[in-house]
Amino acid sequence: MTASEMVQHIGKRLGIPELCLNELGLCRIRLNDSIVIDFEEDDTKNWLHVFAALTDDAAFLSRDTLLKLFRAHYLFNDTGHASFGVNAEDRLCLFMRAPTSEMAEELWVEMFEAFFSTYLEWKEKLSSGATEDPLPGDELPDLPPSTFIRV
Repeated sequence: MTASEMVQHIGKRLGIPELCLNELGLCRIRLNDSIVIDFEEDDTKNWLHVFAALTDDAAFLSRDTLLKLFRAHYLFNDTGHASFGVNAEDRLCLFMRAPTSEMAEELWVEMFEAFFSTYLEWKEKLSSGATEDPLPGDELPDLPPSTFIRV
């Protein structure tokens, strides 16, 4: 699928059949007047980038919240194979990129649904302060950095 076909496919699933990339390879959708998701085709046309802002200003995130974000991001434990990052406006965003070549429609839908689900989960955590609660990884014992497990 091309990046344009990928966006059109999501549009059909969302009931927005006219959804498409513009001449610059960009598309923005707004859902429920509060969720904004951007699509951007890269210059090589090999990738479709998907991103959505989680906060208005990353500078106000607490140390504990940042630690939770990094722990969730470690090996994509709690991010649905998406990444956290800060955009040019200093907003914390969730990012994903999908290859355009040889992408099956159902796999693309699964990837987008996982991204959207992760976005909703982290948006709720950040707005409710739930990131201050321990994540499952916090319960693991501290091991010295030189500990190796031999089998």
